[in-house]
Amino acid sequence: MLEFMGYFVVGGLVVALTTYFGSRGHGFLAALISMFPSMTVLTFFLLYRYGGNASVVGYAKSLVWLVPPWVMYVVTVAVFCERIGIWKALAIGVALYLVSSYLFHHFR
Repeated sequence: MLEFMGYFVVGGLVVALTTYFGSRGHGFLAALISMFPSMTVLTFFLLYRYGGNASVVGYAKSLVWLVPPWVMYVVTVAVFCERIGIWKALAIGVALYLVSSYLFHHFR
């Protein structure tokens, strides 16, 4: 149970620091913090610890397949945010992410 508290703290710290720096106009630093591989390092380690090499490799390959849908999501939000507002841009971006992720998974 204690380790799950640690995951919660790490995740919350990443979100808090990203929001803090991003809201003060330091977009690059905010992006660096949120994209720093701290979560994947932790996930890789835990997958290896509990599932071995095969778990790590399967997860890593799946992450690579999800890069294009994630890029489409980010570009969609960036393009539409000023045009239609953040909520609609996020909704379209997330929908595009989910649909393209499904298609990438289905046709890989």
